[in-house]
Amino acid sequence: MTALLAPKRNSEDSGPRWSLREVRLPQRTMASVPFILSLGVLLALGMVGLLLLNTALQEQAFAVRDQQKVATQLGYRVAALETEVTEARSSTRLAIEATELGMVPNPYPAYLTLPGGDIVGNPTRMTGNEVPDVRYRTPEELAAIAKQREEALARAKAEAEAKKAEAEARRAEEAAAKKAAAEKAAAEKRAAEKKAAEKKAAEKKAAEKKKAEESKKKGSGR
Repeated sequence: MTALLAPKRNSEDSGPRWSLREVRLPQRTMASVPFILSLGVLLALGMVGLLLLNTALQEQAFAVRDQQKVATQLGYRVAALETEVTEARSSTRLAIEATELGMVPNPYPAYLTLPGGDIVGNPTRMTGNEVPDVRYRTPEELAAIAKQREEALARAKAEAEAKKAEAEARRAEEAAAKKAAAEKAAAEKRAAEKKAAEKKAAEKKAAEKKKAEESKKKGSGR
């Protein structure tokens, strides 16, 4: 092995050398201010738009709820009208209206065949007493009957209360009479006892007086 010396580099052959230098940051200019303002305006417009959208949705929700209430009320009204129509078409209602017109139930119906015009059955004039149990009452008549029944119950209740009050008054009078009689008997008893005591006291006093007189006579006789 042989050791060779490395050739020395010539300063001329090395080429140009770059030197480092300080780079200053660019100063902020007024050009960035409009961008920030534009961004803030966009954000504000977005918030306002969201608020308006939320308000509109709430108003629509309230309107929908009000319309649902109206629809529910109209449904109830339709159901009530259907009930009235069904009641008006019922046989009971027809019978009531026929009764109001003066018609009566006919247990002997007769039928007319068309187009021939033949009569099936025996036509009979009705007097109104053929079927006395079949009577259709109008709402006014039912209300009058109910009112009469209530008045009768009220009268019966008033009579019962009057009888009860009279019985209580009679019992009170009897109790007062018994009490007065007892007080009178007690007063008579006390008067009799007092009279007996006075009589006994008088008899005792008379006996003592008589005894004293006898003693006095005996003393004077001696």
